[in-house]
Amino acid sequence: DSATDFPQYCLDTKTDVTQILWCTLGYINCLVVTCSEGLIVYDCDQQFKRIYAHNCEDKNMKEKYARGIATFECTYLCVGNSNGSIRVFGPDEDGQVVFLDRKLLHGAPITDMASHKHNLASCDESGCTVLSQIDCGELMIIARTKVFGGHPCTTTEMTRIGIMAVGYGCGTIRMFDPTVKLIEEDAEDQLPTVVQMSAHARCVTSMSAAKDADLLLSVSEDSWIRVWKISSTTVTLLYCYMKEDTMFMGCQFITRNGSKFCTTAYDSPYITCYALTQL
Repeated sequence: DSATDFPQYCLDTKTDVTQILWCTLGYINCLVVTCSEGLIVYDCDQQFKRIYAHNCEDKNMKEKYARGIATFECTYLCVGNSNGSIRVFGPDEDGQVVFLDRKLLHGAPITDMASHKHNLASCDESGCTVLSQIDCGELMIIARTKVFGGHPCTTTEMTRIGIMAVGYGCGTIRMFDPTVKLIEEDAEDQLPTVVQMSAHARCVTSMSAAKDADLLLSVSEDSWIRVWKISSTTVTLLYCYMKEDTMFMGCQFITRNGSKFCTTAYDSPYITCYALTQL
């Protein structure tokens, strides 16, 4: 069948898109878009009708854009912005998306976010990652990491056991355990590094955690794909592949056990799929 056999839609945003996420909010199947306009939510079941928008703008912002998307069990949607703020949205009694909360948790633009149960990991351009929790629509900060040599955080994921994985512009991946914190009497608790690895030679651009397996997928500008077997204290390289002259930009496990995944690359229209023959 040709591509023309399928309905094609052109979204009504004409701004620079920073991230997208397919998710469910309440009973609505949504496409969530962050961009220089802020947040835009489209209803997938109504021919991608725009059902909600929020500018995500704070006072005295030097740059205006939203970036970083995470959801909590189809109930809450969290969105970051270039000022370091995180906003929480959720469906009201009528099923409509509404604004619930805003917290300034970062001192630099947010780059990515990920969630696991009630935990939210958010990271920023300064290299700091913040652990917060959501309770009845309100965000509460739990702890934060230190800044590592000024290298920006570029991507973050949370594994099925709740381990926070953070990728950096220098190619490093660090793991943090939300249950392990250094208690500070006069300051916020600190998250120590549990595992650190020189995963790539250049910027880690994307990561994906398998839903039902202890696997982490990472890609980079260095042309390498790597799959890691992870636990709370150790990481083992399970699979690696180099595609010459390719700057990988995105990756995603497409099976719950991590047996298949796909990647995207800079200046390429293709989504490439891979299968792991042995796990």
